[in-house]
Amino acid sequence: MCRIDRRRIDLPFTPDRPARTGGGGMIGAYVINLETAQARRERIAGQLTRLGVPFQVFAAVNGRALAEDEVARRYDAQAASTSYRPMSRGEIGCALSHLGVYRKMLEDGASLALVLEDDALLGDDVPAVLDALASQLDPARPEVVLLSHVDKFTRWGTRPLGQRRKLVRRYGEWWRAHGYVVTRAAAERLLAGLQPTWCAADYWSAFERRGLVSVRAVVPYCIGLTELAEASSLETHRADLDATDKARRSVGYYLRRYVYQRFLFQVFVRPFLRVARQKRPG
Repeated sequence: MCRIDRRRIDLPFTPDRPARTGGGGMIGAYVINLETAQARRERIAGQLTRLGVPFQVFAAVNGRALAEDEVARRYDAQAASTSYRPMSRGEIGCALSHLGVYRKMLEDGASLALVLEDDALLGDDVPAVLDALASQLDPARPEVVLLSHVDKFTRWGTRPLGQRRKLVRRYGEWWRAHGYVVTRAAAERLLAGLQPTWCAADYWSAFERRGLVSVRAVVPYCIGLTELAEASSLETHRADLDATDKARRSVGYYLRRYVYQRFLFQVFVRPFLRVARQKRPG
């Protein structure tokens, strides 16, 4: 039977420092990485080492290798069909990996943590952003802050973050989980509300609607994706599942969406909610 492997994988150049525990210091990172993906591991480790961000590597769950009884125990297929859509083995493994990081974070006594996937591309000012977040976030409040690109956001409730960035609130759907900061309280809430798993690790709008966490984002973003993301079989399979799900929708659904986007959103919603758009990467 397969199980979640939470062993730390130490590289020769990995700083032997834990994630931030509340006694000061930079927020530490947990890097989700399959044990067989050495090139990815070395790539992200090199970035973190160069930036001076303390980190440890978390052995990702290989969803394709899980035994059937393990999947049945850790995955709620009925809830997924009702509230999300059927998940691929890769998505299940990814979701379990993020949940495993939250559990490890709590075991380590970390108050804040940076969660990274191994295809993340870190900007040079990530350490400064982490320092700014450490001074603003309360570990006792269930908050998640995305450092990755978000498309739309509302200007209401914007807070300054350092000299050139700001913390913004969500508008619409925010996806991606390759770079975000999570508080201890948020880790506890996500563990309590997402087991057994029923959706992807980055269904942030649903987590917020269910009252699990409050989600914000850093704008401009400071964590992108390397070219390794394009080679991800998980994202390819996920795109296929999303396309299948969209194909089931009626013509009426797309007609209503068109009317909303072209008329109602532009005339009423966007001005009232002060919706802004961030430039797309690349």
